[in-house]
Amino acid sequence: MKNVVIHQIVTWIFTEDQLRAYWKKQKKNLPFSGLTDRQYMKLAEEMLEHSSHSQLEQHVLGGRWRTKDEAEGNVIAEDESRDDIHVEIIDTNAPAEPRRRMLMDRVREIPCPHCSFTFYVREAASERSDWTCPACGSGFHNMTT
Repeated sequence: MKNVVIHQIVTWIFTEDQLRAYWKKQKKNLPFSGLTDRQYMKLAEEMLEHSSHSQLEQHVLGGRWRTKDEAEGNVIAEDESRDDIHVEIIDTNAPAEPRRRMLMDRVREIPCPHCSFTFYVREAASERSDWTCPACGSGFHNMTT
């Protein structure tokens, strides 16, 4: 059997209204307005973990429901303590401040010059420059770091 494996970096967006509704369904004693930033982020991660595939569709940036504008604004709080997930609370009513691209401090982006497939490598040594594309199998020398 042949399997296709696609590794993709996905941005999920959970709106305040969606999180409030999820919180109310849990029937917690603490009011939603009393949550700390850390509790707010934990709630979003919990909602992500307990959503079905069809429910997750409405949270994917670039999908039918979520636009780029919903992921831009002033970052109020963030958790970048783990390598595989980055969580931010964003005030979309406030202007975004210039900042680094989150992905680049975690993984190295490698574009294949043969098939235009882009793959990401965690903890890649900056001096390494010989790569094999996982999509087309071509070897190439990449000068970018």
